[in-house]
Amino acid sequence: MKIVKGENSDLFINGHNIHVQTEDWGPEKRTIISRVFKNGSVFKTFKLSYDKIEDFEAETQRKRAVVALHHTVIEWSRREI
Repeated sequence: MKIVKGENSDLFINGHNIHVQTEDWGPEKRTIISRVFKNGSVFKTFKLSYDKIEDFEAETQRKRAVVALHHTVIEWSRREI
């Protein structure tokens, strides 16, 4: 099983530089993780277990999960920061 490419976004929210980084940690850790960096430091971490992804062995399904989590975390950042 191959690790899928992650997503990165740089945002400016309420006077703060925000970076959202979402990545597939691969089959050993079976997790997709998204981190919110606020002014260069980790502010919040979100994890999605492969067990929550339908047909996680399919690369396309994991990529969809990466993109969906990334967008969800961006929306969370816009509401909460």
